[in-house]
Amino acid sequence: MSPACPCGKKGKTLSLLHKIVLFIAVVILVTVLSIFVVNLIVKGSVRENISDSPDALTFDGHVDCVVILGAGLRSNGEPSDMLEDRIKTGVEVFNQIDADFILMSGDCSGEHYDEVSAMKKYALSLGVDEDKILLDGQGFSTFESISRVKEEYGFDRVVIITQKYHLYRALYIAEQYEIEAVGVSADLRGYRGQIYRDLREVFARVKDFIITK
Repeated sequence: MSPACPCGKKGKTLSLLHKIVLFIAVVILVTVLSIFVVNLIVKGSVRENISDSPDALTFDGHVDCVVILGAGLRSNGEPSDMLEDRIKTGVEVFNQIDADFILMSGDCSGEHYDEVSAMKKYALSLGVDEDKILLDGQGFSTFESISRVKEEYGFDRVVIITQKYHLYRALYIAEQYEIEAVGVSADLRGYRGQIYRDLREVFARVKDFIITK
């Protein structure tokens, strides 16, 4: 009797391997497409609510507050370049509209890291009255900052200040919390590491899209 041919077993192994590879490829494709679609939804739903500068802002009537989102501190405790530009832009917007307060929202997680106090100090140096500044030191993320605007402070009509890449997500979260909001871009210069932030933001939009559903 001649020995059994191993070709059939080898063929089945290759077929199974092909199926596994195909399955992985499909999962990757679906994941990439889902990320792409979610980003289109988030950006497309709020694109018209973004102004590239304070002068381009069209938001008539009374506003509860101007919300300035945190963006990190330098090693000496002063606002980073991005945060400095957010505060400058926020103060400019506050001075030209009918708003009750400026709400500084950021990370105040320890004795040696107090983002909102640094933000307040810088705003005071720009001439803002102290009694017009509110501090939310529990803005540890964009989601927490925006959700607390409604849940903690009860504000329904706001202007949000941050860089444009970040405004899409902030405004989308506001929309989910039924906050009437527009955003003003604080892009006053180029920022080191922006490619990384842009990439990170793609996944952050997906995360907050899921959280708000």
